[in-house]
Amino acid sequence: MKYPGLRQIVRRCADRAGIAEPPLHSFRRAFTINMLRNGAGLLTIQRLLGHASMVLIAKYAKQLTDDLRRVHAQASPADRMKE
Repeated sequence: MKYPGLRQIVRRCADRAGIAEPPLHSFRRAFTINMLRNGAGLLTIQRLLGHASMVLIAKYAKQLTDDLRRVHAQASPADRMKE
């Protein structure tokens, strides 16, 4: 499928749903952040998106404060110390 065809499908779906047409890159952003939240590594996401460098991944992977808190709680050495 080519870009214009995909744009037309998204436009029609948005019209039927009665919402503003989302930018197509919003789907790439949603994919990236959900892959991160589900534990995928950055290298894997980079390859799935087809990017040659990590620079563009950083644009898509804008984490929320809650995302950062959750990862910190899971991985922080200070939080995992035994008394």
